[in-house]
Amino acid sequence: MRKFLLVFFLTFTAAFTPIAAKYVVAAISPLSLAFLRFGVATLLLIIVFLYKKESFKIERKDYKLFLLLGALVIPINQFCFLIGIKFSVASHSGVMYACTPLIIYMISIKLKNEEFNLKKLLTISLTIIGIMVIFYENLIAPKVEGINYLLGDTLLFLAVASWSMYLAFSQKMVFKYGALKTQTVSFIIGIVMYIPVFLYDMDNLNFDKVNGLVILGYLHLTILVAFGSYFLYSYSQKIIKTSTLTTLTNTSPIVTIIFSWLLLKENLSYFFIFGASLTMIGVFLTQKLKD
Repeated sequence: MRKFLLVFFLTFTAAFTPIAAKYVVAAISPLSLAFLRFGVATLLLIIVFLYKKESFKIERKDYKLFLLLGALVIPINQFCFLIGIKFSVASHSGVMYACTPLIIYMISIKLKNEEFNLKKLLTISLTIIGIMVIFYENLIAPKVEGINYLLGDTLLFLAVASWSMYLAFSQKMVFKYGALKTQTVSFIIGIVMYIPVFLYDMDNLNFDKVNGLVILGYLHLTILVAFGSYFLYSYSQKIIKTSTLTTLTNTSPIVTIIFSWLLLKENLSYFFIFGASLTMIGVFLTQKLKD
């Protein structure tokens, strides 16, 4: 039961993150939202960090890597994700983020932490073709006021790439300093880097359109995802095989697509369904081959 609840929670949070973000960015400026979201998450991390009586001390040789991690996890990732979701749709975000394990794997090959297997070439190509199908539809789709699918999806893909890079590059620091310290220090650096962006965008920050759904969406993005999911994912890896966990949580894009259609009334075109299917099949097969 404990394993089921963990997988259910992680799948739920991942699946509903794009949907929650879509509700919130419609009411709050995306640039300010990133600071409000991760500012609170960083504060919660610091409270836990101090409660655990951890030390902020890191070796001088790791300074540059932590600066990179901080830049990736908040300024770059949040700018791309929240601006991207504003111009695109939640269902597209779900498919893009399904590529996270694949991108991490490819980065790990580059870092020589993994060995490339030619058998995976076909499955990786399948994933790339699926993404290209979705992007092709963006080029031929009629223009809609306030929506720019090509720009939005491009930013969402960059958000996935930056998040994947953060996860891949942080592995060494997690092994050296522990998950809590690595996450806390990275978040502190990232939120400090983001302060100038927040100050620049403050004139656009207002809460006139905030309602109950927006508040629920903000709590989901901040408490459940930015703060809670990371620790539960780290904990779940201790009691569930990584291969099993990854396979099960990879179902989250399907949930995202279904509820984007039900809650946000998003149009699911044949192009999108075909491209999304190719992408998720490619990700799933690559993960199975990797294991």
